[in-house]
Amino acid sequence: MRSPITPLDIRKRVFAKRFRGYDTAEVAQFLEGMGEDIEELYRRLDELERENDRLKGENARFREAETTLKETLLLAQRSADGLRSSSEREAEHRIAEAERQGERLMNQAMERAAETEKKIRELRVERKNFHLKLQAMLDMFQQVLNFDKEEEELDGSVHVLRAKRREEESA
Repeated sequence: MRSPITPLDIRKRVFAKRFRGYDTAEVAQFLEGMGEDIEELYRRLDELERENDRLKGENARFREAETTLKETLLLAQRSADGLRSSSEREAEHRIAEAERQGERLMNQAMERAAETEKKIRELRVERKNFHLKLQAMLDMFQQVLNFDKEEEELDGSVHVLRAKRREEESA
C-alpha cells in the first residue's frame, strides 16, 4: 500500500525527461495516484460535513433549550421579586425545576454523545476483528492450496518412481 500524496509531493515532483518531453506513463501514474487521494479526501470531507451539520443541528436545539431555560429563570426571578413569601417559594420551586430539567437535558445529551462514541469504538473493533478473521481465513486457504500442491507433486513423483521400477523389472 502506498503512502498518500501530500501537497509538498505535488509541488516538488519532478518527472523524468524523455526525447519528446515527460514520460507520459509516469505522469499518468502520478496523476492517477493524486486523483485517488483527492477522491478519498473529498469523500472524508463529505462525511465530516454531514456529521458537522448533524452536530450543529443538535447544538442549535440545545441552545434553544438553554435559551428557554434562561428565559424561564429570568421570569421566575422577576416574579419572585414582586410577590409575597408564598409567591417567592413557588418561584424558587420553578427555578429548581428548570435547573433540574436543564441538567437532565445536558446529561441526556452527554449520554447520547458518549453512546455514539462507544458505538463508533465498538464498530472500529468489530471492523478490526473482521479484518483479522478474514486474514486468518485467507491464510488457511493458502495453506490448503499449498498442501494440495504438495500432494500433487508427491503423486507425480510416485508415478515416476513406479514407472522406473517397472522398467527395471522388465529389463
